[in-house]
Amino acid sequence: MSCRVWFILTVAATAVVTVMATESSGIMRETRQARQCPAGEDCILLSSCQPLRDLVTNRVPGWQRRVREAQCGRRFTDYRVCCPGRASPTNTTSRPGVSGENLLPSGHNCGQSLLLKILFGEDVMLNGYPWMAILGYENRANPKWQCGGVLLNDRYVLTAAHCAHRNFTVLRGLGSLVTVRLGEHVISTNPDCPQDTSLPIPCAPSPQDFTPQEVIIHGDFNRRRRLSDDIALIRLDRKATLGSAVHPLCLPPAGVDIPSFLGGRDAIVAGWGITETGNSSDILQAAKIPFVEHSVCTRTYPDQLVQEQVCFGGRGRVDSCNMDSGGPLFQVSNDPPRFVLLAILSGGLGICGTPGAPGVYTNVDSYRQWIVSNIRP
Repeated sequence: MSCRVWFILTVAATAVVTVMATESSGIMRETRQARQCPAGEDCILLSSCQPLRDLVTNRVPGWQRRVREAQCGRRFTDYRVCCPGRASPTNTTSRPGVSGENLLPSGHNCGQSLLLKILFGEDVMLNGYPWMAILGYENRANPKWQCGGVLLNDRYVLTAAHCAHRNFTVLRGLGSLVTVRLGEHVISTNPDCPQDTSLPIPCAPSPQDFTPQEVIIHGDFNRRRRLSDDIALIRLDRKATLGSAVHPLCLPPAGVDIPSFLGGRDAIVAGWGITETGNSSDILQAAKIPFVEHSVCTRTYPDQLVQEQVCFGGRGRVDSCNMDSGGPLFQVSNDPPRFVLLAILSGGLGICGTPGAPGVYTNVDSYRQWIVSNIRP
């Protein structure tokens, strides 16, 4: 397996199902006094309220009024509604004896997105995947954007070790990792604004750039097999400002079985990497790719895989590709409804999008203890 960085070849996208409260004049409200919810209803994110989500998704007549009347609060553009028939969400506390677990967000504090539906063939909606990180190299003033990552909390980004280990980045001519950017959507524009002006979504705040304060490479990286244990943590030089454009992704439940978690669904990958045009994408892209059993994947990569690696893709020409190793693979859990990180991109064949040839990913659950043991406040 060649040592290369790669990500999305073909694109997938979104139908937005988010609503913002408006004045009768049609001007978006910037503030609104929060109201108390009736007994039996809780004030939660609109994206987490299944009854109101269904109204929006199916465009039931009067859905705008129903959502507007249910609004109970707001934080940035994260609108909260009184949700009928839902128990109050609770935050999961740290498991006894597991260092660092309490530093990771859980419950409704991670994996929330305005995005509730994915369709093949379009760009990702603005703020659709707010946990995405993009890594820049060599020149801090004008970095080479060459890898992806995923935000775990307000201080740590998870990525592939070969995206952060200086020996590997310099060998590929990238230079050292100098910048981590959060809250990016379209690289060439600032601010980023929704392409569909009919959607009641404001422009995003400017992206946040960070200097890597500490890079933690897994101790067994590249020792057992080429690109084995391909995982690294980046500690940011300051806390990220969280909101609708910057929001952490949830770690998977301990001991998760990925095929069971997916239940026949595809997983989602996202990034700014090489597309079918042969050029990197200026706008965040996403694609849905299938899980591939280890025994099948070893036919493409004989004697190259370890058990902590998982494979996805190989269907048609939909694939991950150059420039975005380290980016996340994720899918939605049902209870609570939130996006969950399953794996990070490691590598694949030299030619992206080869039919029948899946990509190789690092199974995040296999490194959960390593992650929680290496993060600090």
